Amino acid sequence: MDSHKGAITLILVVLIIFGIFVSFATGVFDPIMTKISNGFNNMVDSVFSGSGMNWGGAK
Repeated sequence: MDSHKGAITLILVVLIIFGIFVSFATGVFDPIMTKISNGFNNMVDSVFSGSGMNWGGAK
């Protein structure tokens, strides 16, 4: 029974990793990553502009 638990766990891990690869390949995460990066850029710009270190950003 222990070997079956290990095999089932391994199969689940492989399926999860395969699902992650497929979701990246089909562009599921692209809008999420774009939204996160835009928010991060706005946060960094607001932090540095308030401290007198306005270097213009990396745009």
